[in-house]
Amino acid sequence: MRRLCVISLSLLISCFLRAQAPPPPPQTARQALIEMFFGQAANHLEKHLPEVTRRSFQKLDTGNGQSLLSQLSMFAAEAKAGGAGFETFETGPSLLTAEDPRGTSGEKVEITVERDDLVGDEDQIELALHLPRNEKKEEALPFIPRLTFSMKMESDVWRLNEISVTVRLPLADPDFLKNIEDRQRSQNEQITIWSVRTVTTAEKSYSVAHGGYACTLSALANTGKTAGGNLYLYDSQLASGKKNGYIYVISECDASHYKIVAEPAVEDSGQRAFCSDESGMIRASADGKATTCLSHGEPVQDATRAAGLGAIAQDGRSTPREPSERATQTVVMHSVGPSDAVPQRVRVSQGVSQSLVVSKVQPVYPPEAKTARVQGSVVMSVSIAKTGDVEKVDVLSGDPLLAPAAANAVRQWKYKPYLLNGNAVVVDTQVTVNFTLSGQ
Repeated sequence: MRRLCVISLSLLISCFLRAQAPPPPPQTARQALIEMFFGQAANHLEKHLPEVTRRSFQKLDTGNGQSLLSQLSMFAAEAKAGGAGFETFETGPSLLTAEDPRGTSGEKVEITVERDDLVGDEDQIELALHLPRNEKKEEALPFIPRLTFSMKMESDVWRLNEISVTVRLPLADPDFLKNIEDRQRSQNEQITIWSVRTVTTAEKSYSVAHGGYACTLSALANTGKTAGGNLYLYDSQLASGKKNGYIYVISECDASHYKIVAEPAVEDSGQRAFCSDESGMIRASADGKATTCLSHGEPVQDATRAAGLGAIAQDGRSTPREPSERATQTVVMHSVGPSDAVPQRVRVSQGVSQSLVVSKVQPVYPPEAKTARVQGSVVMSVSIAKTGDVEKVDVLSGDPLLAPAAANAVRQWKYKPYLLNGNAVVVDTQVTVNFTLSGQ
């Protein structure tokens, strides 16, 4: 009897406490938006779409057995599988922060809530994208994107009714303009460094073949075409003497000496001037004057060269890294028949050359090229020694930002020795490396 009384009393107390407990607060529109894109439930996206939208999406088959709705539901899962660390916030100025733990530069993204206007059963949430570099400064974007999500209450559930995208360009904001100028200045200077290095490399090859240096950029660019030999300067824009806001001139030139200068086309651009000579050392002057650079310019330490990518004329090897963008190699070889004049060298067909490949090194996408959104193909003339090692790489065409990385990777390829009548011979061929930025 006593035990029955105790049980009954416990049940009464439990019922009383449940009756007194407040009901859970209703979900806010912001919480619904987070759940929609980053929820774990099977219907986390579908739940927050209007009924008419759900019916329409379910009718749209993508052709692979998945509806458009099911593909959209995979957004969060795929993002997390990509390695990014997400954190969402139901209150406060930030809605989401994300960081790629695999990125060497600690790439971060932050989405902030610029406004959250609730009027009756409608709520408009405006979000802005930020790329913070550090606690005090963020990456400058060429424009500032804003997204507004219009949420409306339907059957006691917040549904996403509309997404608006706007772009803001604060053209009168000095800080915004300075960030854009700094970004462009850095890109222009890095491209100019590579361009000057391209000229010095071309001059070395020209001097070996002709016994003296070329005294004009056009001579470097056109000699190979007219003589049927090597093309020393493959960049037609550079050969014209104007590229990326710089003017290039070869001066003080004779058979044994030359100077190459690159001066900003606009005097007050704030960009440095660059120069070099037959030694190959690149120097710079902060005042943007070529004469200052030639007289007492400071040596330049190229960031990508210091990182181990190397210039085209270098034989140094880089340590392969996992690139965030892909660089793919397509080997293209042309057979022109055996050469009677040089029986120890042959050109091989594509099928034969592919069967000789032992190992390839993946090219590293140069950070400067990624920043400048440069992509394309680099075509190289490659000589393979009797041992199967790549003994020479000459760039025939391609952007100067991409060419050194492509050449540096191909130098590390390994082939089986090619046998002609039982004897190993040198093989000449062409190799094309394609650089493609993700999402393009």
